[in-house]
Amino acid sequence: MGFPVMRIDGKKVLDNARRVAELCAGRDIEVWGVTKGLSGDPRLAEIYGRAGFAGISDSRLANLRKIRDSGSELPRQLIRIAMISELPDIPGTADVSLESELSTIRELDAICLHTGARHDVLLAVDVGDLREGFWPSELTRVGGELSRLKHVSITGIATNFACASGVLPSSEKFEDLLIYRDMLQDTLGRELPYISVGGTCCLGLIEEGRVPKGINQLRIGEGVLLGRDTAYQRDIPYLDRTAVVISAEIIECRRKPSAPDGETGCQAFGEKPVFIDRGMRQRALLGIGRQDVDTGRLIPLQDGVHIITASSDHMVTDVTDADSIRAPEAKLRPGNSLDFRPLYPAMLSAATSGYVAVEFE
Repeated sequence: MGFPVMRIDGKKVLDNARRVAELCAGRDIEVWGVTKGLSGDPRLAEIYGRAGFAGISDSRLANLRKIRDSGSELPRQLIRIAMISELPDIPGTADVSLESELSTIRELDAICLHTGARHDVLLAVDVGDLREGFWPSELTRVGGELSRLKHVSITGIATNFACASGVLPSSEKFEDLLIYRDMLQDTLGRELPYISVGGTCCLGLIEEGRVPKGINQLRIGEGVLLGRDTAYQRDIPYLDRTAVVISAEIIECRRKPSAPDGETGCQAFGEKPVFIDRGMRQRALLGIGRQDVDTGRLIPLQDGVHIITASSDHMVTDVTDADSIRAPEAKLRPGNSLDFRPLYPAMLSAATSGYVAVEFE
């Protein structure tokens, strides 16, 4: 096994996914598994399928293409608003996409007309997070334009919470979505089967039974992979939080002063670190850095290990109080490794860095 490595415990992910699927099924909500956290790894898509998820969601066509080419039969959903430049590739790669520009939807309809393809669209609606989506006051006008589509079918509306501005889901926001769906239905003259919401931050309301009937699709990734809800800064009690672990190899281990010697300026990333002088400390230098992972979003799994700082290729840790230092038979030294639990930004960066191996167990 090479280092650094991100190890995925497939059984733990599967157990988490099944718990989420069971919870949502009891509320008449289907689950679509978001795969972008692991860069669209087909092995994750396969786990989602085994858990009973209704489909796969990802923000990148390249990731959906990997999953399609792996032989997965799950429907695929593009959850980043399409770029005009990628529209020709969408119908053959994604079964459904979230869209928020009339010109884009019209162009997509024209492409489908030319190729003979069909494509479903969830109309993205902005309910306050101020990222993508039509503003609610636009919906009646938009609905009139959408009624002219020939090869693109509007199948519902979708929204995201806590992605750009941190706006949290609420029963009131969900009730608003029902109103917006009804507005579009009246304009189009037909029923829209889906109201899709993302992401993990919606789980709490589902747990509490505070999601009104009609909200029937959840897009989720972080909670299943990490057992964590970043929006509320909570560990989800019924989900495993150790399914994803990042391991880094020790390349140097020795006692050094805890404060630098000499005048200091900014380091390589334009930051000026602050150090506390704690005297001589045992420091383990690891072969992992910011080029590999968001080091500020790693949590050491071994008691007594503390991250001090990181450059592009190295991470410095204080291991003076680590159990293995106090136990001579397990003393940390070059060639050994330390394990870390990644938060979502660390997992995402590790999956896309190209320098971190990703292994499923």
